[in-house]
Amino acid sequence: MTTPGATEPPSTAETEIVASESASPSESASASESAPPPTAESTTSLSPVEQPPQEGGPWMELDLTLRSGADIIKATELPESLRAFLTSRVGVEDETGCVTEEVILHGIHSDGFAYGTEESNCAGGEVVWGIADNQWHYIVQFADPVPCADLAYNGIPAGAPGLRCLGDDGSARDF
Repeated sequence: MTTPGATEPPSTAETEIVASESASPSESASASESAPPPTAESTTSLSPVEQPPQEGGPWMELDLTLRSGADIIKATELPESLRAFLTSRVGVEDETGCVTEEVILHGIHSDGFAYGTEESNCAGGEVVWGIADNQWHYIVQFADPVPCADLAYNGIPAGAPGLRCLGDDGSARDF
């Protein structure tokens, strides 16, 4: 199981998603002033994201394939803060030289979580993102099912569409 550290995506002057195919977080608020995309993740962060109240409830099932800034901009069913975070990832080279090529979102939860898959030119796997410390972060990323207890320990709400994990007896089950 791989649990990456907190991701701090590149910052923008104001978290504003530019409506163009080449939208990148390094672009200024004006679409006419373009800058080259960053070659690594910045040590700064996006605008702070308020942690939503933990109210429970069901996950909203999604089937969104996001391969570009334009795809992300069109995904208006996602919170603006999640769209800004994903825009800072898709098509952007990270510090290891990997570029996230595709994100498929399967579900989002009003408590500040999203579940899906992320594919890059280096590898891929299932991911649960969440809001922690006023930012979207990777909560857990894995290729093989993880113990359900690990997901619960990280505060991930049960019922994520398609999220499978290992029960106490080692058998795979829906989380």
